[in-house]
Amino acid sequence: MKKFAALVAVLALVAFAAPAFAANPFMDVPMNHWAYDAVSQLASRGVVSGYPDGAFKGEWKATRYEMASVVARALAYVDMNKASKQDLELLKKLVVEFKDELDALGVKVDELDSRVALLEKGVGGWYFSGNFRFTAKWSDDENEFYGVDQDTNWTVDRFRWNIRKVVDDKVTLNVRLQGGGGDALAVNRAYATVKFPWDVTMNIGRLPLDWEGAFYVTDHPGYMMNDAYVTDWSPLSTAVHFAKPFGMGSFEFLFAHEEDWNGGWGPSWWKNENDVYIWGGRLAFDFNEQFHMAANYIRYDFFGNDVDAATLWGDLVVNFTPGIAFKGQYFMQSLDSRWIGDDSPNAWKAILDVDQDVLGGFTSLWIEYAQIDKDFRFMNADPYAWAARGSGFTAAQEVGSRIVPFAPADTTVLNIVAKQKWNDQWWTYVRYINFDCACPAFDYTGWTASVLYNYTPNIMFELGYDQIDADWLGDEDMIWFRTSVNF
Repeated sequence: MKKFAALVAVLALVAFAAPAFAANPFMDVPMNHWAYDAVSQLASRGVVSGYPDGAFKGEWKATRYEMASVVARALAYVDMNKASKQDLELLKKLVVEFKDELDALGVKVDELDSRVALLEKGVGGWYFSGNFRFTAKWSDDENEFYGVDQDTNWTVDRFRWNIRKVVDDKVTLNVRLQGGGGDALAVNRAYATVKFPWDVTMNIGRLPLDWEGAFYVTDHPGYMMNDAYVTDWSPLSTAVHFAKPFGMGSFEFLFAHEEDWNGGWGPSWWKNENDVYIWGGRLAFDFNEQFHMAANYIRYDFFGNDVDAATLWGDLVVNFTPGIAFKGQYFMQSLDSRWIGDDSPNAWKAILDVDQDVLGGFTSLWIEYAQIDKDFRFMNADPYAWAARGSGFTAAQEVGSRIVPFAPADTTVLNIVAKQKWNDQWWTYVRYINFDCACPAFDYTGWTASVLYNYTPNIMFELGYDQIDADWLGDEDMIWFRTSVNF
């Protein structure tokens, strides 16, 4: 709201400042006034866009009212990604200096002061947030594949405490403590974000990374499907990640090392042989608001009995209208192991994403169709897991260290999700998924329906039903109740 008010002020200034300048002999700001240097510093560092014509000309003598217009514009368009605490202090001094002129031109100084205070809040200090989640599940059936009786399962399946410290204008520390599901509270994330010259950013430590966020359904509450085929690490252990934006996109590079990739399973000699190096890169282009493309590469190099895996994939997003988008991905994988039949499986998926407003405010629609070759490895997680349990891709175990989801045979997937936001408190969604596998034992169909209620902005209740029909994994029906608190 404050940013909007500042923008309105700038528009009003543009409309009325010119005749005012012509009618009133305003006092010039002396050429040796500190304000020229202050605005020049901010413009040279890219923090503000400068003088209204697009380039602040420090050698040109300005009136106090013209300088006030520069201040208003700076506050409306300040880039917080480039601003330091010292930059914000300069902005505050400029606001105080030209307070009367801003008032005379109808720009509310208190609103601008609030804008500066809001921007300054992001620099310095400790910030805390988190999530608590309780889930109760009832099912009449036994999970035949895992051999676990799921008649009743009540658990605090998540507790997260996020801690962020802005050390200075170049360094931020991020820590997440996480527990739940019987696990003790432990450090899940711990990484530093460092800003270097030329807009280079480095993340180092136990950090999250997801290069596929636009390609799975996560923008609704409740059970969220994270169907990333390759990335979506949370966290990625002992990693170094660099990012460099440029005019139409960005470049990213990743290098990580993880010891004991099998998560502690097996004897000590086995653990030592399963160290893994993970490295890769991403080159993304945003040609305009309608068209996005990216090329991505991730490779796992093992020192042991596992399958070395390299995946090269491309992304495409076409926004036909603000509410209708086509999204596509194509994956080419190379597997290096004597245990693998097909060492070069491929996969692709195509998605139609339609917003609720486009369909008359009734429902949004996500229609996803995928084809996956036999032996394609999902190195990070089961891509289509939902409420009751994992998908058909958890039906086999990787040779070597730990369960790695993969396609047991050539498979096609149809995944449809329709979600409805009725108001700020009530949500519903339904989901249908169908696996058609060349090995009929792995054919799989699932239905899900859920109702969600936001009692307050910070607490949500969910009541849902999930039904699975699978020949080999076994049929299963489940009802769940979930309480989630964000703080």
